[in-house]
Amino acid sequence: MRIGILSAQLGREDVHENKRLVREIRLMGHRPVIINYRRAVVVTTKGKQALYQPDRHGVLKQVRVNAVIPRINEADDKSVTLATTALETLMTGGAYSTANPIAIRLSKDKIRSLLAIMGAGINAPRTAAITSARATELDLDKVLKAVEANANKRVIIKTNVGTLGKGVMSANTRGEARAIMDGFLANNIPILLQQFVEPTKKNQYIDLRFMVVSGKVVTAMKRMSARKDEIRANISLGGKGEPYTPTETEIDMAERAARAVGLTVAGVDIIPSGKARLVIEVNSSPGFIIEKVNDFNLAKKIVRQAVTNANRQEKQAMKKLAAKLNEPITIPKPIKKN
Repeated sequence: MRIGILSAQLGREDVHENKRLVREIRLMGHRPVIINYRRAVVVTTKGKQALYQPDRHGVLKQVRVNAVIPRINEADDKSVTLATTALETLMTGGAYSTANPIAIRLSKDKIRSLLAIMGAGINAPRTAAITSARATELDLDKVLKAVEANANKRVIIKTNVGTLGKGVMSANTRGEARAIMDGFLANNIPILLQQFVEPTKKNQYIDLRFMVVSGKVVTAMKRMSARKDEIRANISLGGKGEPYTPTETEIDMAERAARAVGLTVAGVDIIPSGKARLVIEVNSSPGFIIEKVNDFNLAKKIVRQAVTNANRQEKQAMKKLAAKLNEPITIPKPIKKN
């Protein structure tokens, strides 16, 4: 079986995840195929679509795979469109994908994904989505009050796209928040204004990362920020990870959040605040650092999902074909001549 890894192959982290998946694919006796969506070409002929990419000699060759594992770390609209168009083309040709293109696009849009999460009845921080570029027409103070009634309390401001903790800012006062918001909106950048969730312990900013594969939580870790003045706990920003044993309630929340966005493979981030738990993000291409933290083979789980479902999809296609071949052939009666 040929298993594709759809990736732009950008950055050290992305290459690491690709290498891990390639190793597990080979260990299972299958053939890995790296598909660079930035170099791919979609060809349409006679109502059919096919994906091509150049080989090492620059000759375009059709990409043929049984399954695809998307690794789309970029979040800008252009990159997401390139990647999901390539993915849709492969799926049209019969390949199984571990992530639906619609779900990928939704997860990359922080505003829409949060609406989907909250629409499913899952707890999330109080949030206002501001998409208007005309900041002068908005009463920003009213928006700020709706999110945080206390003018002297901290609020979080996020850009609508961003990965690895980038695009997340903290404002200590309402005036500081207003200035940051004005700057973004004046440059046509949609933002999320979000309630700051107080940490359980003072100045200990942590979040919980849950890995979902085949729709189920398979492992989890706790992430702690590198410094007391850093509100982001991302390991890519110097945070520290340690094993975490989740409760049944947390597992249920993480699985429901992934399902709300439409993902069967995801990294779900939850912030603990006392007894409360709030979902802040669902990531369609989570990093594999949790493998080292928990001594857990995440890549193998993802590859197994791809192989199992590709086999199931192929069997279903063969059944449909066999049923069609076994249909009785109706021979038209000859036309009688007068």
